[in-house]
Amino acid sequence: MIIVISNRVINPDGRNEMLFGERSNANGPDEVRLATAEYDSAQSQWQVDLLAEPETLTADNLPSRQLFKSVIAGIKQGQYSSDWVFYIHGFNQSFKDSLEASWRISQRYNVDVIVFSWASNPGGWGPSEYNRARQAARSSANALDHALQKMGSYLIDRPQAEIGQCNVRLNLLIHSLGNYLVENFVRDPIFSGETRIFDNVIFHQADVDHKHHDMWIDRVEYGRRIYVTINENDGALKVSDISNPSRLGSTALGTAATPVYVDFTNADNVDRDHDFCIGDHGNPAIYRFFQQVLTSHRGELASEFTYDSRTNTFIMQGGGVSALGGTWA
Repeated sequence: MIIVISNRVINPDGRNEMLFGERSNANGPDEVRLATAEYDSAQSQWQVDLLAEPETLTADNLPSRQLFKSVIAGIKQGQYSSDWVFYIHGFNQSFKDSLEASWRISQRYNVDVIVFSWASNPGGWGPSEYNRARQAARSSANALDHALQKMGSYLIDRPQAEIGQCNVRLNLLIHSLGNYLVENFVRDPIFSGETRIFDNVIFHQADVDHKHHDMWIDRVEYGRRIYVTINENDGALKVSDISNPSRLGSTALGTAATPVYVDFTNADNVDRDHDFCIGDHGNPAIYRFFQQVLTSHRGELASEFTYDSRTNTFIMQGGGVSALGGTWA
């Protein structure tokens, strides 16, 4: 099961992967709805169910609270994994795209996924669409804040005995322009350390300014580590560079105090790849890194990495290519 948190518009006649549209919710970008999604790989079909909201909402009948209790019970019974990834996608992703990426993450790394699906595919062409998506990212900061606040409160409010019986591990994976959403969230006065519920926070190929990123990224609270991934040849970020300053995800120079900077530029089969966490590059060392960090462990201590003190980065060399090619995970 994939849990969907979205501030997208709900399509009245939409079903399954068409349930959410490409604009923000009709009640405004702060409005969040929940859904659950299941993928039938044999039939290549999605089933997406919108959680109904009672006419009168109370603290006890909130759909998010009921879903949380159901998930905790499922973890205890072995129905769900103890490892969960909260995934925030990037630019130009339809709702269906965000579901498919979430599914690949869950299958590749044997985790369950909560996806925050925002209206990053507003239509248009070139710079116009990109700028509209950036605006959608900025305006989604409150929705993300509401989602993380609720998750944090439900985790804290559990009885002590239940916490001991059900160890939930949460890690945050933010891809591309989703990092701009998180940057605006962290810079906003509404931010009060809601990210502390996560063990590892991974800023994957971040489409944000490298310059002065320490002014906001060092404010991010976390349980164990922050990671920033780098590919100097990232094709998507090179396009972004045309209208923006140097991008964090393609600049091999770690300047903030808290993150672990990890450079994949020279790793086998990365080339110009922008989504090597999810893509079928066939490099088992990259898979092992993300398998570690998405399950609350350290990924930078593997033998494929060397530390460069001049740039404050862990650099992967090689890593190999699986004999199974793109199906290695």
